[in-house]
Amino acid sequence: LDRSLRAGVLYPRIFADMGFGYGYPVLNFYSPLSYYLAWLATAAGAGYLGGIRFAYAIGSVAAALAMYLWAASFLPRPGALLAALAYAYFPYHVADILVRGALAEATAFIWPPLLLWLLSRYWVSRQGRYLPGLALTTAAFILTHNLTAFMFAPLLALYTVLLLGWPRRESWPCYAAILTSVMLGVLLSAFYWLPAALEVKYVLAGQAHGLTDLLSLLQPLGQWLSPFLAHRYTPLQGVAAQHPFSLSQAGLALAGALAAALAWRGAGRMARVALTTAALSLATSLFLLTPASAPLWRLLTPLQFLQFPWRLQAVTCLATAIIAGALFLRLPASPAAWALSLALAGLVAANSMTGLRLEPAHLPSSQKPLSESQVTLDGLLDYDFQTALWLRQYGGEWLLEYLPVWALPERATFFLPTKQPATLPALPAGSSLTVLEDGPLRTAVRVNLPQAAVLSLHRFYFPGWQVSVDGRVVPARPVGSLGLVGADIPAGEHQLTWSLGWTPCRLGGAMLSLAAALIGVAWALWRRQVSAVAVSLGVILLFFGLVMLRAWRYPTIRRPQALQAQLGDVAALAGYALEKRPGGADVWLYWLSLSDPTRDYRVFVHAEGSSGRVGQHDGQPGNEFSPTTRWQAGELVPDRHMLKTTAPAFGLYAGMYTWPDIANLPAMQDGSAIPDGRINLGEAKRP
Repeated sequence: LDRSLRAGVLYPRIFADMGFGYGYPVLNFYSPLSYYLAWLATAAGAGYLGGIRFAYAIGSVAAALAMYLWAASFLPRPGALLAALAYAYFPYHVADILVRGALAEATAFIWPPLLLWLLSRYWVSRQGRYLPGLALTTAAFILTHNLTAFMFAPLLALYTVLLLGWPRRESWPCYAAILTSVMLGVLLSAFYWLPAALEVKYVLAGQAHGLTDLLSLLQPLGQWLSPFLAHRYTPLQGVAAQHPFSLSQAGLALAGALAAALAWRGAGRMARVALTTAALSLATSLFLLTPASAPLWRLLTPLQFLQFPWRLQAVTCLATAIIAGALFLRLPASPAAWALSLALAGLVAANSMTGLRLEPAHLPSSQKPLSESQVTLDGLLDYDFQTALWLRQYGGEWLLEYLPVWALPERATFFLPTKQPATLPALPAGSSLTVLEDGPLRTAVRVNLPQAAVLSLHRFYFPGWQVSVDGRVVPARPVGSLGLVGADIPAGEHQLTWSLGWTPCRLGGAMLSLAAALIGVAWALWRRQVSAVAVSLGVILLFFGLVMLRAWRYPTIRRPQALQAQLGDVAALAGYALEKRPGGADVWLYWLSLSDPTRDYRVFVHAEGSSGRVGQHDGQPGNEFSPTTRWQAGELVPDRHMLKTTAPAFGLYAGMYTWPDIANLPAMQDGSAIPDGRINLGEAKRP
């Protein structure tokens, strides 16, 4: 996200560096808001890990505050405090943060109690000032984690009906106002969910999957209760269910239910509505976690998008927290009640947190905690590799879920050498290409073709990719076995640009969101809520200011040095660029594949100083994950090499050699043969 924003792409639907550099359309489908929250802290100087910690901290505190606001509207304040802290410390919420690392799901805990509070305040006051908040919170919920919003929709609908009563003539205005606000929020987020819904068929996540993995996670009710006083987390949770209830969660829910039953006659209407909603939601969620619900999972296909039944524990967290708060229904706010509330909250925290230190994190490739220095393109490659390795060793229906369908036949192998190289026609002799600009989602080149040919970029094709020739858009299509974004280019000299643009549903979603935003602003101004508009405008201006500042300080758009060299009939080197890195520099080579290579060649980069070689890097292209047998004729391949050198200036040389019988490929540069096959890139200074 940061690299794309620094290139001026405000909403990067495709993360170009993921998938070993082929690009995955992550934010076309995954709710983005929590990552922008983390990015704000990163842009302010907190670093990448600091930004993530900031988002988790804000999410946890805001979720507890939202729960307190809602619970305090019908419970004594000590009960509201217990509900808020229990909501923050119940195991599934803790697991989202400290075990699963699920930022979006953890941040989504903010919105359900906030929506319930807004509904309650509107019902009590009938004041329209709560309706804009209802619309914005609805949009924020969808934009934070769509699956959590989907899970909570029935609970929110049930609460609304129980609160307002069955629709009658006198309640229609309230229903209409709430429905209008919710729909406005849904439309505000249409730029995200409309393409996500209509374009999911183009990735693995939208393909039909078996239910075997999902149904195997359903367990008898007894397996959903942890046996440990110090709650233990998956994979050492002690029961078959992966994310069970803690003993404190179950105990407080039972005690709260008993207290609610005893105090029911004297409880206010809002308390009865809230507790009824919580009880029904808890019962439904518990049923859906057991094998008895398997027919429903088969019948209700939208449920299958949850992927894991234990995600319903988010609903049970809210339900059990509010039921636990009912312990104080008949206890007025007194020093003793406050002390009891804090003691019970401390018990929940101790039960949930003390077991965490018993199981060290078992990361795929390292037992060491992630450090800021590892949040790099190299770290991303390692993540991609570990995910693909898990897929190859253990399988998994949902792994690489954002892989486009055109590459699905190569799902487990697209980053490995192949014995069946592409079969595209070789580029015409005399073809040349110069890279003008290369960014995450835009690459511009100048090309000279003696005859018409197919050219492709080292990116997976996905709807929205555009290819323009001299400013005129030509049809883009998936090319080759990996479905790379390519197009038919006419003969002659042209300026060619690959860029990610609009599709009809993306444009339609954006127009719906813009219309909803204009309606919301007009409504706020009509209601003289100028401060709300001013705050929103201030947040937008802050975001744009941080984007521009970070793009200026840390640009990610490369403008390579032009170069024309050729390695036999395999590839042409079309340019190179240098980027600073600790202890050296990244050397980006831009290869144009002239044919379909039948061998896997190694690439070398040498740095030569006055006293000899001062740095070197050898390996397969793409940091070992874009082997030349995966190249296809006409493909432009960015190839990064990590050069370790402290020399301030050096001469750069590059080339290819065969493996394992090491022999440099014959090279031509500027029309002259190079005896040793080492292409002279020129003198360079370490950036």
